[in-house]
Amino acid sequence: MSSQRYGSLPQDVFAVLHKSSGTINPIAVVATVDRGGVPRTAPFGSLRAVTCKLLRLVSWRGHDTYANICRDGHVAVALLSPPNIAVSINGWARVVRERMNADEHHAIVEIYVDEVKSDMVRRIVIETPITASILPEHQKWFKAVLGEAEEM
Repeated sequence: MSSQRYGSLPQDVFAVLHKSSGTINPIAVVATVDRGGVPRTAPFGSLRAVTCKLLRLVSWRGHDTYANICRDGHVAVALLSPPNIAVSINGWARVVRERMNADEHHAIVEIYVDEVKSDMVRRIVIETPITASILPEHQKWFKAVLGEAEEM
């Protein structure tokens, strides 16, 4: 069975990533390439679909993902969401706000979607997404940085 490919997010994928304010789940895995050409991955709960061609996330400026995006810009995003979404999203990323007002150590990154590839196999069902939660002492901070990213 061949994978389906799209030039933008299909509506079901957009709906999963167009999260309500303050929501962290599902977690998406963002892949970049380091200086040596080695693929690197990191989970992000801040990833949001702004449109079917534009994603946005918050990244700590000290993170390897941030450095890789600044240097290269190539990204891939893996998303699993019940019951039947398994996609990889390829695109280009750039920093659109280097220092956030809510936290000067974090930046806002936008990802421009080039291709979405569905890897869902018809014979299986995804039962649970990759999920995480914010520790109580960091919830106010998370709401502030997400709010700033969503207001852009």
